[in-house]
Amino acid sequence: MALSEDQRALLGLLLAGDTYERVADLLGTSEGEVQKRAHEAATELEAQHDPEFPPDAVRERLAVLEGDPRAEAATVPAERQRSDRRRLGVWIVAGGAALVLLVVLVVVGIGGGGGDDNTARSASGQAEAVPVRLSPVGGSHASGGITIVRVADQPAVDLDIHGLQPTGRGETYVLWFVGSGGRSLPVAFQAVGANGRITGRTAIATAAASLLPSFDTADLTLTQQRQAAAAVQRAAQAGTLPQRVGVSVMRGSLRG
Repeated sequence: MALSEDQRALLGLLLAGDTYERVADLLGTSEGEVQKRAHEAATELEAQHDPEFPPDAVRERLAVLEGDPRAEAATVPAERQRSDRRRLGVWIVAGGAALVLLVVLVVVGIGGGGGDDNTARSASGQAEAVPVRLSPVGGSHASGGITIVRVADQPAVDLDIHGLQPTGRGETYVLWFVGSGGRSLPVAFQAVGANGRITGRTAIATAAASLLPSFDTADLTLTQQRQAAAAVQRAAQAGTLPQRVGVSVMRGSLRG
């Protein structure tokens, strides 16, 4: 039996460097469930020829994720060399529902805690910067904004937002780029600590860069992680981008 689109997207992410934990956080499930699905997909590969997912490479990657030091020593250098190529390759072949799920996973990653831990700060090679002022909505007292930058042809977003309500258990702030019909691209997921701040840089996958001109509004929402995961899953099933979810706390125009 051929791999399902969901299985192809899952294996593509794991081979490109993501972990059981990162995928589980977005899908709102457990690491054990993601691991089980990955092994089921690997078993399917044993009975078929799929040049995109050689069974040996998949088994080695799963062994690395599960702590086998011998597999890690053998596969890490090769995986580093193949990472970008695999991300693009899976993007192209997955299609439909898997394409939507993959672009969202690659673009947003998953933010774990407050502060700057999940962002890159280097601005070397910056060629252009477009500031976007965000205004508080819905009774929020937050202030600040974002800046869309391009560094060595890689689009990214610099965030500098203050005065946010700290996130509770299972909550995250999501920065969405919103277009017509409410279809949205979740650009950054970030939990917020007692300092009420989101600062730092979040890269946008090059594969998603062509989508940026279709969005006209930046919207920061406070969202349940499971609610965000459900929105992504619904969009994947429909083969489109997700609808924005959560309570808006800041908003600004991307059109200047």
